[in-house]
Amino acid sequence: GVELELKLYVAGYTDTVGSHEANRTLSNNRARAIAQWFVKHGIKLDVFYQGFGEEVLAKRTPDETDEPRNRRAVYVLATQTPGKSGLFPRTNWAPAK
Repeated sequence: GVELELKLYVAGYTDTVGSHEANRTLSNNRARAIAQWFVKHGIKLDVFYQGFGEEVLAKRTPDETDEPRNRRAVYVLATQTPGKSGLFPRTNWAPAK
């Protein structure tokens, strides 16, 4: 059979409270913390992460709206890097260490 090499991609997101830059940093830190948790707990896959801030809202809201559904992380198991899409507007995934 064919052996596939799965990788885990963790994407972080925020609500619209705060500046765009602060939310990008917050979401990146959220994604990195989750990715590092998997590595620390022995996952046998390469793990990558990226934060998208408030760029991809699960629930559309005006700016400065506290919306728990937008503060989230998405996990993707894939054999190749996820392409640019509505859920992942950029493709510069960082490796978790």
